[in-house]
Order: sequence, then C-alpha cells, then structure tokens
Amino acid sequence: MRSTIFLMLSMILVSSGCLDSLKDELISCENSVGECRYEILQDGKYSKLHIEIDYVSGYEPSSEAIDLLRQRINEVTDKNSVTISQDSFGSTDNSYSLQEILDIESSQRTKFKDGDEFVIHILYLNGEFEDNENTLGLAYKGSSFAMFQEKIEDAAFLFISAQDIEKAVLVHEYGHLLGLVNMGYTSPHDHEDPEHPHHSNNEESVMYWAVESQDFYNQLDGEPPNNFDSYDLDDLNLMRQGKL
Repeated sequence: MRSTIFLMLSMILVSSGCLDSLKDELISCENSVGECRYEILQDGKYSKLHIEIDYVSGYEPSSEAIDLLRQRINEVTDKNSVTISQDSFGSTDNSYSLQEILDIESSQRTKFKDGDEFVIHILYLNGEFEDNENTLGLAYKGSSFAMFQEKIEDAAFLFISAQDIEKAVLVHEYGHLLGLVNMGYTSPHDHEDPEHPHHSNNEESVMYWAVESQDFYNQLDGEPPNNFDSYDLDDLNLMRQGKL
C-alpha cells in the first residue's frame, strides 16, 4: 500500500522542484499558531520583518497602536528592520467564520516570507467572529491574526478608549504568534492559566486571557495591559537565544 502511494506521488510530482515545494508546505511553521516564533524572534534566517495590514474600509488601525506594536517588536526580537504596509478592501459581511477569514487573507495578502524577510499578516475586520461574538482578536495561523475593530470600538467605555483596547489586543495576538504561553514549548515559569490554556495567569500581562475578549471590563481593573510581564519576557529571551 505504501509503495503504491509513493508511486502515485512520484508520477504526480515529476520534478524535484515539486517535491521541494510540497515539503516546504508540509513543514511550514505557518500551519500552526506559535510555530513561527523562532522565525519572528531570531535574525539567523530572517533579519527583517514586514507587517502587512489589510483592513475593511472605515476600520483602519490607529497609528498609535501600530507604533506600539513596532515598539514591542523591537523590544523582544533581534530584527534589524521592521516595515509596515497597509491597504483597504471592501466587505459587506458583519460576521466572519474562520474559513471566511482564511479566504479573505488568501485574496488580500500580497507579501510572504522571502529571502531574509519574514512577513506577518494582520486583518482588521468589521463585525464579529462567528464562533464567539465577544472575540476582539484571533491568532489563527503561524504568521496571521485578525482584529475585530468594530467590536473593539464597541467595547470602549468611560475612561477606556477604543485605542487603549486596540493596543492591548494587537500586542496580545502578536504574543500568540511568538508562542505565548506554552504554545509548542514549556516555560520554566508557572504562568499559564489552567482554565484558559496558552494565556497568562497574571492580570498585569498583556497575555492575560481577558485581553482579547469583550468581557475584559468584568475581569480587569482599569484599562487592559499592553506589555509583556517578566515571565513572558524571560520566555521570549530564552527562545530568542535558542535555549527554549
């Protein structure tokens, strides 16, 4: 049976180029959230990082939130260059399934890792995530995440602005791409919330589970945190050094 399958693959993939392409697709870190952490953190293979942002018209990211993301990237990675591009697109949807998000990325994304540059793709959407209406952000691939900007705007209240929330969610989802917390590695620190896997148990960490939920104001005192705590930073430092 195995020999038959191998023969069929050999007939289809007649050139070594096809085999190399299939191999790269199968082992790509982009197949799973957190698996691209070394590519993003280290500079051995990719010394540059590009952030491609596609947003639904009228729901563009705030410049202050993007500036903060760039700052956090510079603080925790070895990259010598971080560039950002933005483009808008139209959408009449107000609810998005994961498959629809994947389809939008496929149709809008124009840049992919190449040479010494790694690429992260961010979607800014109107409406809500079909599976959970309280979701403010969603990391769904090794190099991709979505921001539900309309839900973020709706979550603003009193002295907590939409921009404050956006900053926190943006850094939170970026943190998931870096593997936080315990996504594909085991931290030497006990900082994962057992009731909310892959999230911090520290309310002062941007990786606290409530940060990406519209219910955050029932779980946090004041505005949501937008920085990594000491345990997060130690994990990232060890990963950057190849020790974790």
